[in-house]
Amino acid sequence: MTMNFEKAYEAAKKHARKVFPEESCGFIVDGVYIPVENHAVDPALHEDGNTNCSCRLCAFKISKTDTANYLGKAQMVIHSHPHGPVFPSRQDMEGQIETAVPWGIIALDEDRIGDPEVWGDQLPVAPLLERQFMHGIRDCYSLVRDTFRAGHEGLAQQGITTEWPFAPITLKEVPRDDAWWEGGDDFYNVLADSYGWKEIKMEEAQPGDVFLCKIRSQKFNHAGILVSRDLILHHLPSRFSRREPVGLWARSAGRWLRYTGVVANA
Repeated sequence: MTMNFEKAYEAAKKHARKVFPEESCGFIVDGVYIPVENHAVDPALHEDGNTNCSCRLCAFKISKTDTANYLGKAQMVIHSHPHGPVFPSRQDMEGQIETAVPWGIIALDEDRIGDPEVWGDQLPVAPLLERQFMHGIRDCYSLVRDTFRAGHEGLAQQGITTEWPFAPITLKEVPRDDAWWEGGDDFYNVLADSYGWKEIKMEEAQPGDVFLCKIRSQKFNHAGILVSRDLILHHLPSRFSRREPVGLWARSAGRWLRYTGVVANA
């Protein structure tokens, strides 16, 4: 989907540079980038240290008029992150889900500017192996979701496994902050106790089951998938996504989960 947007991306980058150090925002419609005004709070009201600051240096807001004019036709929403990061915030993830079109982030500073980092379930599933880690787009939960999205045929085509038991399934996306386990969130325990999962014993595990681990944390902050009798698939922040023998990870797993699709108290 994104392969034909080179000219639109260049136009979006020029817009981001023009309004820097404020955030830019716009839509891609019919392959053309349409810049719109950022109606977030005046930068004079910037709050140092507030990760939820709503001024134009830290956030963007598209008017109801521009949303009505463009969102229904949009192929993508793009905004910039002056001084980074290139990955989405929880609010970005919430916005992408709500608008139901891919979003792109352009990270830039005074000297450098990158191409948009694009995400959303409306895009095809990217290859599952050798991914470079990026919070909210290519992290361990993203890999779990995309493995389920790929399904049996997709995993076989990528040469990952022929033992996967499911047709394509879209698991719930859950917006999350980077390093959420260092704050008040308990993302994986909340996920495990809802959204159609049930806990199983390690000895019951079979391809398609998910395990949770604690990596230098008191909370479960890492997930992987058993893709065959002997191999797991997972993605750690400091590594590319990969398959590894199940043994070590099975012994370190604190919870094993099986997807049932049945949501408790629904």
